[in-house]
Amino acid sequence: MKGLTGFLLLWAFYALGEGLVRLFPWVPLSGSLWGMVLLYAALAAGLLDEGRVGAAARPVLRGLGLYFVPVGVGVLAFEALLRAHAGAVALALVLGTLLTLAATAGGARWRS
Repeated sequence: MKGLTGFLLLWAFYALGEGLVRLFPWVPLSGSLWGMVLLYAALAAGLLDEGRVGAAARPVLRGLGLYFVPVGVGVLAFEALLRAHAGAVALALVLGTLLTLAATAGGARWRS
């Protein structure tokens, strides 16, 4: 039952995120990202039981590797396009990685 409750919580936060996309269409964030931010805020504030969400998230995370298969196929299918824009893709990857590291460090510093 814990897993079902957790799954419903995950779905509810996803739905809330999709609703925020409709309310704020000018903000360039997807509904799933909005949902994750809201879920993190609720967990960090102690409003949700971590165990319930974790029970639902574990099976999803176990299959995480399979979710990247379509991306790999897409990269192979558009290899010529990727080669033509390799510089821009590399720059986006480096900047995205640095931004993620900075946000993670800031979040960790804020939490401690």
